[in-house]
Amino acid sequence: MKHLSYISYTLLCWLILGCQSILEKDPLAQISAVNAYITADDAKRALTAAYTPLAGNNWCCTYVGTGYMHWVLANVASDDTEKGGESGSDQLYAQQISLFNIPSDNDAIRFAWSTEYIGIRRANLVLDNIPGITMDDALKNQYLAEAKFLRAWYYINLVKTFGDVPLILTANQNVYDLERAPKQAVYDQIIKDLQEAIPVLPEASKYPAADRGRATKGAASAYLGKVYLYLNDFVKAEEWFGKVINSGEYALDPNYLGMFLRAGENSKEHIFQVQFVNDQGAQPANNQLNIVMASRARNGWGFNLPTQDFVDAFEPGDPRMAQTVYKNGDVMPDGLVANVGNSTTGYLNKKMYVPEYERIAGAIQAGRDDIYMRMGKVLLWYAEAANENGKPAVALAALNQVRARARGGAAGILPDVTVTEKVALRERIWHEQRVEFGQEYERFFELVRQGRAGKVVRAYATKYNTAKGSGFRDGVNEIFPIPQLEINLSKGKLKQNNGY
Repeated sequence: MKHLSYISYTLLCWLILGCQSILEKDPLAQISAVNAYITADDAKRALTAAYTPLAGNNWCCTYVGTGYMHWVLANVASDDTEKGGESGSDQLYAQQISLFNIPSDNDAIRFAWSTEYIGIRRANLVLDNIPGITMDDALKNQYLAEAKFLRAWYYINLVKTFGDVPLILTANQNVYDLERAPKQAVYDQIIKDLQEAIPVLPEASKYPAADRGRATKGAASAYLGKVYLYLNDFVKAEEWFGKVINSGEYALDPNYLGMFLRAGENSKEHIFQVQFVNDQGAQPANNQLNIVMASRARNGWGFNLPTQDFVDAFEPGDPRMAQTVYKNGDVMPDGLVANVGNSTTGYLNKKMYVPEYERIAGAIQAGRDDIYMRMGKVLLWYAEAANENGKPAVALAALNQVRARARGGAAGILPDVTVTEKVALRERIWHEQRVEFGQEYERFFELVRQGRAGKVVRAYATKYNTAKGSGFRDGVNEIFPIPQLEINLSKGKLKQNNGY
């Protein structure tokens, strides 16, 4: 009996230890941090993951995805765009922002915050782990420079949207464990990242076609110029925009609308764009904005409606008006006659129109890039900086270069601007920026940096007798509320913005 008991006990121990050893094995479907960063291929995969949140401009509904929501925060918040949709309550988050009646649980700001911090964490994972990988040193340094560019890009969106934000520079930190860093400290880090990335990043022309869309020296320089513009450092803004212009890497595309179509994705004008692919089947990596802004008469959702005020901002005969918006009866690039469905303004965004010949398997979405930085923007920001620096001749040369492209050789329209007085020229440049950048996710934040957001959006409300813009409070609505969920997770470390 004792012998049998010993055997049973031994067998039981063996079974327990054996089962325990089986149960405690590392999950085969997961990669631990220890073995995730070993080879050059691991480094490439980590960097690719850091690019992915760039494509977060798509939609807000949980059944589609999340994202930074550029179209809401920059377009709908401004005088350029009405929300659209079936009704005022359709995608309520956008209506709240349009009215500047924005609760701290607003979906757009919640997704904007989370998407950018996901991108920052992935960039930090690259910066933390790739230095220890044995691989080609030049390629390693390029990957690190790309990660610094990406971290800067995500922080640019955060700081202009929320003001002071947690500054996280390692993947070991959590956003809700830190207090908000002063806005200037965040900008200082953005500048540092971009300045360190620029000498290492390749020029756009050095990348093979398969790598189009990756960070370049020109993209980092352009964003550094934009950061200085937002800081009202016009001397440095002019310097860095000038480097992009003089690099010889970029030029204005003579086909203004064409550079927003799939055939124009390799345009010489594009400096930084987010890539989408729709060539491998039904809907891989589609740009959802194509359906978000499409006519409900063509199976779209009918959001982001250009306003009459925006249309009226174009000078008589300016071809960019018909290249930026469309209305009922317009003949579209595919030869179809436009039907804007239930658009309450009578217009839709032509830069997001998907012609029949671009559709894959009948899908209204297309694998078309989101264009965030291009030569037309750089030239007009350069003109603004030069004017502020007392160089009207330099400013006029850049401004009139953009106008010349717009008129396309047509006589009698868009004559060269000749005014040289600083304030008057500033107004002309700001006007040109509005129509040149139309519907491209700049307007609201441009108004904020120019110090006139409240004046402009309240004037819109008065002029059109609408609630849109009427709730804007100076000193409050230039930035958006910190998501209440993040405040709760931080257990009070994160403080809410004034007025929310």
